[in-house]
Amino acid sequence: MKEKKYYLVIEDVPITVTKKRVKNLYLRVRQEDGGVFLSAPLRCSDERVYKFAKERIDWVKGNREKYLERSRVRALRPELTDKEIRCRKALLKAAVERLIAKWEPRMGINVSEVTIRQMKTRWGSCNVKTHRISINLALYEKGPECLEYVVVHEMCHILEANHSPAFWAYVEQYYPNWREIKKRLQEEGI
Repeated sequence: MKEKKYYLVIEDVPITVTKKRVKNLYLRVRQEDGGVFLSAPLRCSDERVYKFAKERIDWVKGNREKYLERSRVRALRPELTDKEIRCRKALLKAAVERLIAKWEPRMGINVSEVTIRQMKTRWGSCNVKTHRISINLALYEKGPECLEYVVVHEMCHILEANHSPAFWAYVEQYYPNWREIKKRLQEEGI
């Protein structure tokens, strides 16, 4: 049986439903634009899909509104020129390199390379095999404490690859007020 796609609307919220080869029902709200997507096993009844979505509609509406607002705010920002983007990347990279130089001896690790990129859904990433860190250009506008938290967070991935309790213990050890900064970044969005 092939994948089946259809749409349903619950409390004025359009939901794209895809029945495919998955084991469980899965509902997500896309951060970029507030789109709502539900994946369901091929044999799952339409009634079960509807009930699953209906039970979670308050969560969906809350997240959808938050993401739609972020999207509206992003649309109001003036577009940067290529020159402005290059300038911001250079300044941000220099700031990140200073932070890495500060934290490498404290953490006993080495970062091999830093890249600054425009990312849609993440503040940073770390390749744990190569020790390469990428930082979102959007952090340029977030302030030094946010940048330092993201740099320390990504460096902690060199010590512990995933977001396990051991990973968060490292973050806590090196950056004790991480919860406050993480919450701020989540609320403000990319």
